[in-house]
Amino acid sequence: MDAGPASSSTFFADDRDIPYFPSGEFKMKVDVDDPRFQIIGVKNGQPIGLCPQRTIRINGFSLVDDNGDEGRTPGIASLLLFGHTIDPLAIRAPARVGFRAFRSYVSGTPYTSNGSPTIDQQRFELMSSHQNIDPETGFITAEPGDQLGDYRAWWSAGPFLGVPDGGMFTCTFGFAVERGSYDEMQHYRQDYASYRNGTLELEDLFTRYPALENAFTAQVAYEGVYELPRPGFADLVPDCHGCETGVKLPKGSTPTVMSEICGEREPISKQVNDNAFTWFDFDCDPCTGAYDDNTNQGFYLRHWNAESPPPNPNLNVAAASNYSDNPNRIAAGGDGRITLAWDNSSETTADPKSGQFDFRTYRIWKVAGWQRPVGAAGPNDNDWALLAEYRLFDYADSNFTHDPTTDTLVCPMAFVPNHVYPSGHPHCSDRNADPLQLQGGGCRDTATLKVCLAKGDFWDRQTGQVLRPQSVDCVRGTNGGCVQDSGIALAGDPSDPRVKKTRYPIGRYMVVDHEVKNGFIYFYSVTAGDSTAGSQLFGRRSAVEADEVTPQAATRKGKSVWVVPNPYRGYASILARPSSWDLTPNATDPTGTHIDFMGLPAGKWKIRIYTISGDLVAEIHDDDPVNQSVRGAITGPDGVTRPGTNRQQDTTDDGQARWDLISRNGQDVVSGIYMFVVDSNQGQQRGKFVVIR
Repeated sequence: MDAGPASSSTFFADDRDIPYFPSGEFKMKVDVDDPRFQIIGVKNGQPIGLCPQRTIRINGFSLVDDNGDEGRTPGIASLLLFGHTIDPLAIRAPARVGFRAFRSYVSGTPYTSNGSPTIDQQRFELMSSHQNIDPETGFITAEPGDQLGDYRAWWSAGPFLGVPDGGMFTCTFGFAVERGSYDEMQHYRQDYASYRNGTLELEDLFTRYPALENAFTAQVAYEGVYELPRPGFADLVPDCHGCETGVKLPKGSTPTVMSEICGEREPISKQVNDNAFTWFDFDCDPCTGAYDDNTNQGFYLRHWNAESPPPNPNLNVAAASNYSDNPNRIAAGGDGRITLAWDNSSETTADPKSGQFDFRTYRIWKVAGWQRPVGAAGPNDNDWALLAEYRLFDYADSNFTHDPTTDTLVCPMAFVPNHVYPSGHPHCSDRNADPLQLQGGGCRDTATLKVCLAKGDFWDRQTGQVLRPQSVDCVRGTNGGCVQDSGIALAGDPSDPRVKKTRYPIGRYMVVDHEVKNGFIYFYSVTAGDSTAGSQLFGRRSAVEADEVTPQAATRKGKSVWVVPNPYRGYASILARPSSWDLTPNATDPTGTHIDFMGLPAGKWKIRIYTISGDLVAEIHDDDPVNQSVRGAITGPDGVTRPGTNRQQDTTDDGQARWDLISRNGQDVVSGIYMFVVDSNQGQQRGKFVVIR
């Protein structure tokens, strides 16, 4: 791991290692309704459980910049060992999760000086040792390095013995980044000792060390929840309290007897065989292995029970939807506009942890000016700009009243910082206001507006726009009925909390973006956010090159075709070009260049391109695919497989065609004057354009 801004060529050279952070044992209260609690009685009206609290072990180490690079690197990077295969008897695997060996050093340190191993013998010697690991606690004891540098670390876990052919063991680790500094970490061991002796609360420790709370939250999520077994897992649950280990002999084995021995408790012996699992409490921990006496039911341990945002909705600009032969497509590209449409799958998906319908917000993101950097499969996180954030209104049936005298709605007024005034509005020509003029017409400025909302509407506080569900048919199941998903209503009726939500297809919501230019490519993503007790969780914005969308000039009657740009000017470096019209070449698009023919008529057409001397250079047809290099066939919901490409004439109103400046012989065209001939139902049109290399 390294810490520092990538803009610095030596970002890795001034790091510090923190081998002892984050690590430790921490107590966590177990709720009564958690199957781990395992009620065994009642005292003074309060339930008594076998596991009123459990221990959370954090195994990790960190690296941090020495001074935060003047605020550019204000965090701590950690490696966290969440779990691995264990054997409570410590015969075939370690009895608990933890590191076996650890070493941290500045790059270039010799092995004999506690540096990097270079041969297999040294690697085995280091990994099989117990270097820098406390034999009692199992935590790292190494001291931090005494100099700045490019730190590296080796760690091992195990050993895992007697793994049969086809067998396996697991090891789960992850990386985390959270706020913190090197100076703050100097006090952690002292503060942890205060927590252990009871003079510092866990909440106070978390407040001082956000990276510790982050690691704790991740570990709790990994350790998961005990739940009723799903179909096919009924034999993988215990039949006794605290029994975490199920033993089943290989087929054909002779039955034998095994015993669990836990401190002062009488040893318990059980026979094991090859027919079914026999369950034992080998680790002597009542919090591992959950069982309910009242129902005689064991519970299955499911790892990674974490809060997560709703899934992002399905979007019409995605490659899986935006192809010419899609019979259910809502076309995205238009003349000077992009139409976004999506479904309501984010709203009908219950949170996997709580089971609640906790959806709250849609965010619309856009990428413009992308030039396909070398090696890029699509836009990166920094390329995205937020267009809008629509928040669901469902607190009441409406926020307005009806005035019967005037037959109008009385709605609350709201200040809007980025209201869009339509083209021709007097405010757009008000010199005193000086609003921002928009390329698609209209202007943007502050405003105080009436905002009328009904239950189910969405409102963007920045623009004042209200997003309302479209009247579209529901998603139909095989029986012809509307498909519905079941979940728990957020703040619903406690006596009957489960509700159903109906699925609607792409087109349930629609937004039009006019801030686009014909012929340029754009990317869009719609992410969903939830309404948790803390901050909202949002899905990740993402797209790949196949998801690009381009606004297209509309069709025209008559002979009105023209070429853009004309002349076309090539540049030796893509970065020298004053716009993102061209892209960096790659394997599927070896030139990255193009010119576009605009004003084409509706219906069938053919474009032929000639040199000034009359040699045929290229021929373009209305039904030619334009993105076959990044698109494949797609099988739709109806089971029919269709080409997943866009055609030159992508819709009935698409009057724009693209040529990549490659001749029919597969060569780049050279500088010169070129003729084009368009044959269509409007007759034949001739024209010229110029290429300057």
